[in-house]
Amino acid sequence: MYQFMKKWYTRKMKDSRFIGKRLVKLTFVSVFVLSAFMAVSCTSIPETVPDDAHQLIQLAQNATDQGNTKLARYYYEQLLEKHGNEADIYIEANFELAHLDIKNKNYDDAVPRLDQILLIYDSVAPGVLPGKFKKLAAIDLAKIPEEEAARIRAEKQAAQTTQQ
Repeated sequence: MYQFMKKWYTRKMKDSRFIGKRLVKLTFVSVFVLSAFMAVSCTSIPETVPDDAHQLIQLAQNATDQGNTKLARYYYEQLLEKHGNEADIYIEANFELAHLDIKNKNYDDAVPRLDQILLIYDSVAPGVLPGKFKKLAAIDLAKIPEEEAARIRAEKQAAQTTQQ
């Protein structure tokens, strides 16, 4: 009986050490993942932004690549505010904002932007503006269900007629 108890106790102690090690590893991994999530999610909006349009575009694209759509949206809005009078930058910033909206299925904001981009391209001579955004806007607009796009356009039209 003594041998049996000794083996049983030894096996239980080994099992408990194994469980303890797994518990420590699991706790460490959980803390690491939580702290990494907190570091990424706490990225704040900067107080100052560069005046250069190309730097703003690069910052916005970096934020998009890192999955920080809030920061990317901020940079694109700053780009529109500072350089919105330049047609190519206006189109690029509006396309990128619409593209972010498409990814988030926020079609109410994306459809008017994409429609406006296509309208601008239809009203200027070919070659004046970079052609890639016309094609990309058409591709993104095609991702939106047609009935959803029609509803958004109808609501926009109704809002415009009531304002007049």
